[in-house]
Amino acid sequence: MEIDVLIIGAGPTGLVAAIDAVRHGLSVRIVDQNPQRSPHSKALVLHSRSLEVLDDLGCVDCVLRAGREFRALNILAGTRPVGRIEFRRLAWNDAPYPMWLTIPQSETERCLEERLNALGVTVERQTALRSLHERQGGVDAELVRADGGAETCRAAWLVGCDGARSDVRRALGVALEGDTSGEVFVLADVAMESPLVDGEGYNVLARDGVLLIVPMPKPGLVRLIAHLPKVRPDDAPPVIDLPLLQRIVDTRTGLTTRLSALGWTSSFSPKHFIAGSMRVGRAFLAGDAAHIHSPVGGQGLNTGIQDAYNLMWKLALVHRGLAASTLLDTYHDERHPVGDRMIRGVRRATRGLTLRGGLAQRLRNRLAGLLLRFARVRDRMGAQLGMLLLRYGPSLAIAGEHASTGSPRPGERAAQQASTPALTQRLRGPHHTLLLFDGLDSALTDGEHQAAAALARTLAADAVRVVRVRREAAADADLADPQGAIHRAFAAHRPLAVWVRPDKYVGFRGDPRSTAALRAYLEGMFAGPARGKTP
Repeated sequence: MEIDVLIIGAGPTGLVAAIDAVRHGLSVRIVDQNPQRSPHSKALVLHSRSLEVLDDLGCVDCVLRAGREFRALNILAGTRPVGRIEFRRLAWNDAPYPMWLTIPQSETERCLEERLNALGVTVERQTALRSLHERQGGVDAELVRADGGAETCRAAWLVGCDGARSDVRRALGVALEGDTSGEVFVLADVAMESPLVDGEGYNVLARDGVLLIVPMPKPGLVRLIAHLPKVRPDDAPPVIDLPLLQRIVDTRTGLTTRLSALGWTSSFSPKHFIAGSMRVGRAFLAGDAAHIHSPVGGQGLNTGIQDAYNLMWKLALVHRGLAASTLLDTYHDERHPVGDRMIRGVRRATRGLTLRGGLAQRLRNRLAGLLLRFARVRDRMGAQLGMLLLRYGPSLAIAGEHASTGSPRPGERAAQQASTPALTQRLRGPHHTLLLFDGLDSALTDGEHQAAAALARTLAADAVRVVRVRREAAADADLADPQGAIHRAFAAHRPLAVWVRPDKYVGFRGDPRSTAALRAYLEGMFAGPARGKTP
């Protein structure tokens, strides 16, 4: 029996891909070569945008219970304060989750797997990919189990979420492009008694190497990440024990501390690589299988979650025959530049943190102190790291600019500044949403509303939910906005049509009274001739 989607790898990226595929009505198998979920903490931070995604997937409450809000980041030059970012004081604007959340990756995976199980899908463990090849209309993947038994899984599509050493990437012959930093870091989870504020993070820019102290969900536990400038990648791996870590903390902070209860440890040399392509025919790469980089900023896991969230609605439309297969090219077109920019940014940050020489370090510290005095810099840094500022360029799934001005523009996150439960509820789910605003300064007539709604339903079939945003009392299918807050959030001074994709990015923005531009956008994305046909 052929399934719709085979997912290789059951880390956070693979689990999100599986959950979203099921929500879009696809049949799924997800396999992983490991016998169980990793018990290690690994990636430790979920950012604001990822929490939005997990809200839509139905598991944000679980991760919020398992995690702990990361309240502030302090930058120190040895013992001297350089700057401080209090996350709740940042101008998050429309973010429903204005925070960083510290949560061990093992707990993130637990929450995701519980959600997947509730949807009727179980991870098949101790099952690895041996080979794959594409055939007409699908992919044949040879899977091997721990007992040596093998089978051929026939799937319409395959998604490789199997990490930095991806077997899928190797089987597809996709090359990695990038470099290795040449620096060495050690990482350890440990209990720490100190005068530092529990629940806050510290970036210690010491003369003999940077030290990052990240709070963990359990009070008193922290993660230490320390640069070892005298160690090279080809040296013998450092022995990570409490005496080494105690010396590093004491020397670099100048504080009286006591470390104990050493947990997970690792050493690494930051690598910065990206796959040349994230799509090869009917197979896709996501997460660490597509991009590998330093853990500075906690971007990796979060980027993988959003890779999967970008891909699955497109794959579902194509699989159902509601769109031509060219829509799937927009996965690479949109996400590859994101991965590339992320890697370049993380590479720059890693180089800045690993500067040698007193003069270069002093200049870095002084510049950081000057910049962090400005609220605008702090706000942008928080939103950037929180992945709230990403914008996709024009494509089949993102219309070019039209006569209508204002924000959010096509390619940007759909604004939720009004933070009304009614608006959030209308957008939540695997469907597209067409928001039709009456306008603050003029009114959309019933006839104009009906014409735009009919066009959307004709071209997008059951994939769209049409919501009229009224300035007056609204029927259940519509949304009342008597104070105009939602109109203002979308800059809807005149009648406005906003197409929100299932990943909550704006695909189109324009005047609903003239439907030609909306028609052109929908006909391009939904590809009328493809409807009803098997891709």
